[in-house]
Amino acid sequence: MMNDGNTTLDALKEQVHQLCLRKGWGVEGVQNPQHVAMAMTVEMSELLEHFQWLNPDDVDALMAGRDPERVALIAEEFADVMMYGLQLARTLGIDITGQVLRKIDIVDHRPPKSYNPRR
Repeated sequence: MMNDGNTTLDALKEQVHQLCLRKGWGVEGVQNPQHVAMAMTVEMSELLEHFQWLNPDDVDALMAGRDPERVALIAEEFADVMMYGLQLARTLGIDITGQVLRKIDIVDHRPPKSYNPRR
């Protein structure tokens, strides 16, 4: 069974591409990247709905594993966002690992900002 520990990003990109081919989405399984990026925002909004009115105790429950039903709903929406992201990366030739590491380096070199997670 494929999981985070044994699956490369390339393999996951290919799984999403095969889904697009099976469903007849796009030309040869490649959808318009502009449309994919816009669809990501729709899916992200659906993901955010699961957090919209949570209070700090609700968030603590999520993080402590005390609300598995909500986590399952969040996971499904997160998968939608990631699938669009993987499509976008595959179509535009984006090396996800390289770009994440590049961004980590950029953030590491920014001056620190004050942050209050309970605001």
